[in-house]
Amino acid sequence: MSHPHYCAQCGSPVAADERFCPHCGARIPELPLPVMPPLPPAPASVAPQRTGSKIAIWIAIGLIGLVIVGGGISFALTNRSATTASPSTATATLRQPETATGVPQPSATPLSGVIGQPTPIGAAALARATQAQTAQAQALRAPTQTAQALTQTALVIEAEVNALFAESRRVFYDEFIDNRNAWFTGIFQEIELDLIEDGVFKVFWTGKGTSYELYELSSFTNFISEVDCRIARGGGDGSCSLVFGHRRDTGFYKFEFFIDYYRLFTVPIEGELVTLAEGDPRQFTTIGEMNRLRVIRQGDRIRLFINGVLVGDLRDTTFAAGRIGVSTTCYRDEGGVEVHFDNFAIWSLPDGS
Repeated sequence: MSHPHYCAQCGSPVAADERFCPHCGARIPELPLPVMPPLPPAPASVAPQRTGSKIAIWIAIGLIGLVIVGGGISFALTNRSATTASPSTATATLRQPETATGVPQPSATPLSGVIGQPTPIGAAALARATQAQTAQAQALRAPTQTAQALTQTALVIEAEVNALFAESRRVFYDEFIDNRNAWFTGIFQEIELDLIEDGVFKVFWTGKGTSYELYELSSFTNFISEVDCRIARGGGDGSCSLVFGHRRDTGFYKFEFFIDYYRLFTVPIEGELVTLAEGDPRQFTTIGEMNRLRVIRQGDRIRLFINGVLVGDLRDTTFAAGRIGVSTTCYRDEGGVEVHFDNFAIWSLPDGS
């Protein structure tokens, strides 16, 4: 029996498969699987006690002896019959299994064949074996063919991206060797500490919150933007994001990355968040290391990449031109999240590209 889910932040009802509250945006923790009680041990079987006399034992021994003698006679007769048969042919008789009443079914018609060549039943068995081997070979080839197709698709996508880079113009790049672009550093609202050190932009959280760092000089509609991000501490309670289409009067898009989840969603000034794409990035990311996020937008087409892998290709016109930036979020009340940024860059694409 399922139980209703409610947001721990605002108390609003949420669907069972929701990862975030549609009303306040708080992350909904996954419910643990119910623990099944251990099965009681099976009662030990107790062999029934049986009694018998020595006379019954001697009778059983006698019956066993008769069976052995009868079997020896039957083997001798069978062996003698086989020596008199033609050495070039053999006859096989198929018998049906006994029914529940113990009465055997009539035997099938004997099938004869030359020794060393398959009987019709043998030929059918060989045909089935050949078919099974063929199916197995095809199954083994299928993953290879699928991998080849995926590789070919990846090469086509890479060629398209390289062509876009060739016609683009880089308008901003920061590798955070210093604070030449005047990012905010220091303590913000007593729960966020921003530092630029060791060649990266570091954000430390001691409470729940979200931060934004925007490139304020231009708005973009057609662009490529990238950033390397690392969730150094906090596990699934911390995220880093690329923000684009940002306008203070309407809202923005947010491409958010967790160690076990990613999503693209709209953040309107008024109304609910709307998820446009989502998935699990763990097959092509490394936990605890830098992972590269990339967004390519051309008109209403938006493409999302993680470490060069295309993870989303969609069309949306919720927000048009806007600013581009980076963002971090801590979803844990007590904080403990640390996120690092590096190599934040923006390329402008020509209109109609």
